[in-house]
Amino acid sequence: MAAGKRKLAGAGLATHSTKHSRNDQTRVEADDSSNDSMLASDDSDAESDSSMHDADELKLAGENHESGVGGSTERSKARGATNAEIMALNEASLLFKSNLFKLQIDELLSETLVTAGSKVTRDLDAALKQIRDVLVAMDSTKEMTVDAATNLVRKLGKQATGHAVAIPFPDPAPAAGLALKLAFEAPDVVNVVGSYPLGMAVRTQRSFNVDVLAQMPAQMFQERDYMNYRYFYKRAFFVAMIRVQLHASALNELFDIEFELLRSDTRLPVVVLRPKSDTRLSKLGCVVRIQPSIAPDTLPLRRLMPDRNHVRAAYVAGTTDADLVAEQATPQYNAAVVSDALQLTHMKYLFETNEQCTEFGRAAALLRVWLGQRTVQHIGQQQLMAPRISGFALTMVLAWLVRSANSGGVTGARLSSSMDAHQLFKGAIEFLAAHDFNHGALQFGTDADMTVFGAQSGAVLVDPSASVNVLAGVQPWELDALRLHAQQTALDLNHHSANHFSRVFLSAALTDVTAKYDHVFRLDIDMAPFLAARFGSEMNVTARAAELEHGHPVVAVQHRIAQLLSTALARQTRLVAVHAGADASFDDRIKATRRHVFVVGVVTSADAQRLVDLGPSPDAQPQDAAQFRTLWGDRAELRRFRDGSIRLATVWGANAMPLEQRAQIVPRMLAFLLRRHFGVLAQPELLHADDQSTADCVRPSEAIGDVTAESAGRLFSLSSRIVEFASTRDLSESDTDRVTFEAAIAGFDQLQREVKALEEKLPLRVLALHAVAPGLRYASLAPPKPLALAQGRGDDAYVEPLHVLVEFTTSNKWPDDMAALHKVKSAFLLRLAECYAAAHPNAHVDVSSRFFGYSAQDGLLTGASSVQLAGADDFDYERDSFVDIRHISSGLTFRLSVLCEPEGALLAHKAQEMVRAGLSAQADALQCAHRRWMRTTQWRAMHHRQILDLCQRHHPAASLTIRLLKRWLSRHMLLGQSVGVPDETAELLAARVFTDPWNGLAAPGSAYAGFVRCLQLLAEWRWTEDMCVVDFAAAGNADSEDSARVASARRVWTTTDGLSADAYATLQAAFDAAIQRKDVRGALRIVTAEDPNAEWWGTVSPVLTRRLQSLARASLQTITDCISLGSDSTLSQVFTAPLTDYDFVIKLDKDVVCRQYEQPPASAFTSDGVQSAESAPRKEVFKNLLPSMQHASQVNVKQHANVFGQSDLVGFDPVALFVRDLVGVYRDSILFFNDVHGGRCIAGLWSPTARKTHPFTASMGANMMLLEHEKVGTKPAATLNKRAVVEEIIRLGEGLVENVVIQNE
Repeated sequence: MAAGKRKLAGAGLATHSTKHSRNDQTRVEADDSSNDSMLASDDSDAESDSSMHDADELKLAGENHESGVGGSTERSKARGATNAEIMALNEASLLFKSNLFKLQIDELLSETLVTAGSKVTRDLDAALKQIRDVLVAMDSTKEMTVDAATNLVRKLGKQATGHAVAIPFPDPAPAAGLALKLAFEAPDVVNVVGSYPLGMAVRTQRSFNVDVLAQMPAQMFQERDYMNYRYFYKRAFFVAMIRVQLHASALNELFDIEFELLRSDTRLPVVVLRPKSDTRLSKLGCVVRIQPSIAPDTLPLRRLMPDRNHVRAAYVAGTTDADLVAEQATPQYNAAVVSDALQLTHMKYLFETNEQCTEFGRAAALLRVWLGQRTVQHIGQQQLMAPRISGFALTMVLAWLVRSANSGGVTGARLSSSMDAHQLFKGAIEFLAAHDFNHGALQFGTDADMTVFGAQSGAVLVDPSASVNVLAGVQPWELDALRLHAQQTALDLNHHSANHFSRVFLSAALTDVTAKYDHVFRLDIDMAPFLAARFGSEMNVTARAAELEHGHPVVAVQHRIAQLLSTALARQTRLVAVHAGADASFDDRIKATRRHVFVVGVVTSADAQRLVDLGPSPDAQPQDAAQFRTLWGDRAELRRFRDGSIRLATVWGANAMPLEQRAQIVPRMLAFLLRRHFGVLAQPELLHADDQSTADCVRPSEAIGDVTAESAGRLFSLSSRIVEFASTRDLSESDTDRVTFEAAIAGFDQLQREVKALEEKLPLRVLALHAVAPGLRYASLAPPKPLALAQGRGDDAYVEPLHVLVEFTTSNKWPDDMAALHKVKSAFLLRLAECYAAAHPNAHVDVSSRFFGYSAQDGLLTGASSVQLAGADDFDYERDSFVDIRHISSGLTFRLSVLCEPEGALLAHKAQEMVRAGLSAQADALQCAHRRWMRTTQWRAMHHRQILDLCQRHHPAASLTIRLLKRWLSRHMLLGQSVGVPDETAELLAARVFTDPWNGLAAPGSAYAGFVRCLQLLAEWRWTEDMCVVDFAAAGNADSEDSARVASARRVWTTTDGLSADAYATLQAAFDAAIQRKDVRGALRIVTAEDPNAEWWGTVSPVLTRRLQSLARASLQTITDCISLGSDSTLSQVFTAPLTDYDFVIKLDKDVVCRQYEQPPASAFTSDGVQSAESAPRKEVFKNLLPSMQHASQVNVKQHANVFGQSDLVGFDPVALFVRDLVGVYRDSILFFNDVHGGRCIAGLWSPTARKTHPFTASMGANMMLLEHEKVGTKPAATLNKRAVVEEIIRLGEGLVENVVIQNE
């Protein structure tokens, strides 16, 4: 079918390709990227007259298309599907993994593609014709000096706009008295160029660009105008004259007209026309950019190869000394000139590719959408410079893949022109994921001299004319980021179980700096020390020329920062991205004496927490060793390692360093580098005192910045600040190098060996000890606190028991009676306690045989809280017998209970008997008891193993993420309790962002990133529509670093771990069934392969889920504001509950809150580097031979007096028991909230039923009061006596309650 008549019907999608004719001279570009400048248009006869003379010649795509698939007519509804349609469905299912994915892509293109000539673009097309008419009719000027031209533009600008307009000269501006004549003539060719006429233009959340090419007449230039910025000076005057004359035209009423830099290059200003808000065109969201260009024969392009120099050192220095310094090549300068001349040539090449490959335009559109969703534009209110990698560059890469396959010229990944859009897109993504542009040059065909292009540093993609590098000016970190995104997308597209459309094309997290990187830093610096002197004897000509080559002073500084950090942190990071803040105004583009903001984003590698960073050997690699010493100074030490090698290394901590400090190694390294080389100050948490003194000791000769100056740069990050909230007051007062999870786990392992040693003295052999305590899986708010025990006894304000299940070998002698079975379990524990106490006489062993909640008649658990599977299960352990062992060597308290398999079988059997007997009440009670037994003994043990494996083997950052999330939930009084989020559910939420990063990013590499993504999950997940799955089987490959490395080598982007397609379908079927039963309704519901119905830990109510969403959104906004402003003054608000939202608040006596020391330390609430004395960093002591577990008596741990003056109170929390009693009494009237980790208040909300009036009856089950003169029906009206209920609460809490504040009657 002819290219001009292609149309695909279905799902409202049509693909359009421009039908080119000799008179079709208008081309329109619309690109979601603001850098698509080099993309140009041409027709099949570009050499003919390309001027636009009348509106009738404007022929755009989208006209005269045939409808139907393949041009077929509409079938009869009664006829079945044809073989072709069945084959198409099967092909779609195989190709797209599901038919849904194909439909989603079709719908995406139908919504984002902007089709010229359609109803939507009618106003735009009319405006383009009007712009053309104005441009071709502009007044010319005679030749004049630079000063005269400057005065003319100022005068015309003031006449048209009321204020002077300056010519946007590049840096350096023309010197005074420069022998240069400037003139202006109307453009002899005006074309609308770019992706718009090619059918590739896409409209995303931001505005899209429509580029209008205005070709400067050849008579304006001389043959050697490419030298010393002469071309760019004439170009700037041309742009300025276009702007002032547009202001004087009727277009000034339709558009806001201003200057803008193309690709952040001061050499390439353009005129931008933004529709005014009161016009119809503004609804389309388009921006028209007028780009100057020249004909290919205007200047001798053969002289502009990247190995040539065309900016003489003498010109830079402002002297006439021709032999000042050795001339360096100017590849970016040359590419800027050539790219202006080849816009139509590139357009013609892309048009030919579009004709050869029918789906090329749609595939290019998908690539542009994909890139747009990964382009960071701002952080908070701070706008960022657009990156230099553009949609045009990706389109050229796709063209290279297609055309290289047809021509057989260049080896590499190739795509067939017969592929459809999805196949082309997928092939391009896999190529981008595997190819390293920084080390592999590409070219179209074989005509280019690669020795000329390859000699220049940076990425190389030589265009079809073999004249210019398409990737000139693109920074290496931008290509590293592109490759990293492509690797994750390639793995997503080939995932065998799930549909990843949203994470590939729709994820908003990919444009959010706060969540995109593992560490985010805000760098505020003074630009002047970074830039070479521009005048005088201090001017360094070589440095000044290198700076000018980047085209923008900010980009030059950006490149210098990125180069330093990428080189020094190559082993610890996968990506160091340096985003530059946008200029406050266009006139700031060339200013050197100003402060500027950079945002540094770091994606860490698997070596990020290594304590020792190995460097080169001075003997084998002397040059590398010298560079290493220059980078690290006195931090670089010469060490001998176990393999006998002697190498330089930097050491960042001791073996016993806790997780919190290990997580800060990369931020510390980055702060040290910036201090040593650039004199940047940082927060005390980032730049320790000893690090700063070492960095300032002997700085390298090329270091810049005065370390004592008040104008020194400032480095800010939340990575270290936010982790402080995961700590506790106890930890801040203790020796944190000893209070660790590793020590607790080592203590449990020792206990397990000690108990197993008692097997011969016990009735049954001990099969295993199963830890189920959060403190033994890296998931408690703080590591378990060891106590220095004296004669087996050691007290604290609160002694946390670590729950352990003891499993014995199977036996058929267990009784069939439930009460008898529990008595036998108690006997086992008594015997275990006796044997352990005899073997360890210094240990303190307590046995409790309390049957809380058991009925005397049937021995069943009857606690009402068991029906509410959210929080009240924290008391399940107290309903059974247990033994508390005060462990001498570790100082921890372990609470052991018996795991008895026959108990579960007995409960299930009795429940079935009651069902068969028709006794529903008894059956429900037994089934509830069986679920509770499963939860206590089976599900918790399995969950413990999964979380421990996640934190210990796969993702070290998961532990701190879980702790931060629990702290956030706890501080907002939403953790645990009868209405809160269970601990296990909070752990699953955190595990979700590590096992299956839903937002299109790799697994977090830091606690900061993990916590922010948890908040995003809570804020954005559609709980009613989408199933939230935690795939623990995929934990090993959730971090795509190893997977991407293997896939890149094999060029097979697939993952084999995780849920199978059948398992995922089973989970989806269960979720769909729950929706049909109306069990979802917006509730927070997390499932796993072992728990498809989310019955292990239950669901969080829809009301509480909405509360979590609103709090998460507010917290994310606060974090964004902190980074944007470079201040942590409001960070504490993230972890502060808004008490004004509650009806009343019960304030507790702080002296009886025994868990108050689990609150965050005071240092967490300091701001802007103001620290309390207790939080000042200690000088490091490197102890490389410390054992993994020390005796408790050797550990410096702050212990507090028991608030009740009683000893041996294990797990006694009066506040928790008080809340439990309140919930039991006022369950139907009040919802209670409190911080379970030492909060000093209990907040209450009256339930909706308590706010209503009810007919008065004799037994209303609550403290009610009559309402005078009111009735409900024929009976007197009554409502809850709220004031009396509050007085009852005060009486119940005597000794605990200090005050009650009623906020809402």
